[in-house]
Amino acid sequence: MADDQISEKGQQERFARWEKIGLGRIKADLLNGGHSLVGGPPAVRDLAWEWVRMKERETERKAEKIVTLKPSVYGVGIDLRALWRKLWGTRT
Repeated sequence: MADDQISEKGQQERFARWEKIGLGRIKADLLNGGHSLVGGPPAVRDLAWEWVRMKERETERKAEKIVTLKPSVYGVGIDLRALWRKLWGTRT
């Protein structure tokens, strides 16, 4: 395997470690060069950026599923009953 490639096991280990550290801290480290928490050669930092983008997409998808917009008299509003059901799993 070339120096710029990371094995599947290596990716999984790094993903698990970054998951424990958290998205915000990993992204902040990458914006500052990626030397404190991410470390490693450029291939590792590229993998970390890929992980950050993946996690941000997951967060966006979760947010889209939580908020439901519906037409109202004043334009478009948030369906608060649907939001309540999704967050607390109750029926109203």
